Amino acid sequence: MKKRKKKIIKIVAGIVVVAIIAGVVIGSQNQGTVAIPVYTQQAFRGAISSELDTSGTVKAENTVTYFAPAGTKIAGVQVEAGDVVKSGDMMVCFDEAALAYAQRQSDLEQKISATDYTAAVQTNQEQQAKLAQAQTDIATLEIQKDNYERYIEDLTNGITDVTALRKADLYADIYSAEKAINNYDLAMQTPTEDTNMDELLRKKTEKTNELNKLQNELSMLSDYKTSYGWEDLLTQAKKDLADVETKLQEAKADKSSAEASIVNDNKLASSQLSQEKAKLTTQDAQTKYQEALNGIVADFDGVVTELTAVDGATVQEGTQLLVLESYDEVCVEFQASKYDLENLVVGQKAVIDISGKKYEGSVSRINKMASPNSSGVPMVAARVHIDNPDENVYLGIEARLQITTAQNDDTLLVPVEAVNIDNDGNFCYLIENGVLVKRYITTGISSSDYIEITDGLSEQDTVVTSAMMDTELTEGMEVTDMSQTEEATTVSAE
Repeated sequence: MKKRKKKIIKIVAGIVVVAIIAGVVIGSQNQGTVAIPVYTQQAFRGAISSELDTSGTVKAENTVTYFAPAGTKIAGVQVEAGDVVKSGDMMVCFDEAALAYAQRQSDLEQKISATDYTAAVQTNQEQQAKLAQAQTDIATLEIQKDNYERYIEDLTNGITDVTALRKADLYADIYSAEKAINNYDLAMQTPTEDTNMDELLRKKTEKTNELNKLQNELSMLSDYKTSYGWEDLLTQAKKDLADVETKLQEAKADKSSAEASIVNDNKLASSQLSQEKAKLTTQDAQTKYQEALNGIVADFDGVVTELTAVDGATVQEGTQLLVLESYDEVCVEFQASKYDLENLVVGQKAVIDISGKKYEGSVSRINKMASPNSSGVPMVAARVHIDNPDENVYLGIEARLQITTAQNDDTLLVPVEAVNIDNDGNFCYLIENGVLVKRYITTGISSSDYIEITDGLSEQDTVVTSAMMDTELTEGMEVTDMSQTEEATTVSAE
């Protein structure tokens, strides 16, 4: 019975409203004007928020690509693509024997470099000492040579006998020839890579023939002597001079050899830098080999999303092995248009819907560069961090986003249909003495149902939301507020 009574009341109320509308129209016609029936609503204070609804893809915020720390052999791959790992889990291990060999090889290379530098320094010091000694010997021998030459000149001037002079020359020439032959023999007995045996033999033969001629000539003068014996002094002096000249030549050869062997300061400094570089390289290699001994270990809980490491493969340092993505630190990456960017800022709260389950989050990143989408429209990548991920969050899956771009918990609101716009700005229609008047306003946040009014209206104001039969409204038009009429009719019917 009660349900039937309510139904009768609603029917009666509807009939009354229609009757009222008809009465309004007839009454207006009798007065010469037609009052347009309109609906109104009073401005009120309440909460409002503006949301951006979009979708994106779940992605890891923490992604690490692992590379081979050193050139070596892979002993084992403990994971597969798609596997879930915990922080500290071993994912790839390397051959310890191969690492030990490589480490030993690196040590030896560093020691060789250090030894080469030490040898270069030592050789340089030896050659500098050799050069200093040769310079001292040359100065001394040149003085001796000058003294012998003057002495020989004096003896020669004192000997007037030509035969005696010739005999002294023969002794000196024979002495020089014998020394030359001895030097050739020594060179052939201790040859080097540059020794030309045929050339040495030829020179020895020539010097031997020359010696034989000198000895034959001397044999014919062997019994000849002057009464004063100066030819013996001259002969000895010439032998001594030949010795000094030989030593002088050797000293000059030592000087030239030492000068050619001495490394200049720049080259020596370069050698030292190379040695220091080799030391640093070895230290770096030691660190990398130790790292390789520890294997590739997960830095955090995550999912192996890429795997290129293969059991038994030999890899070079820097070769990519795998990619690990976190599932504890995840986000939803989406594309924002230029219109979205007008209201989008980092820190805004969001609700994420993944496979029907809700999660909370906030905007964590907005890129500073746009990229064209498949339609060629420039879009900016942005991220929403998920605050409370669980085992139901899968990387790569689609997620719905509702981002709160603006919010006010206590502000003046009117229905969206009450706000109009013209060349002068936004305005609402109010009813004064049965006539429509414009009231220009300043708006703020808007939702699908309401708009925030920051200036131009108060809570006491009632705004027009629509007209009967979608009649176009204009300022100055006579209207009848149907909202108040309906309320009165409903109260009367009850």
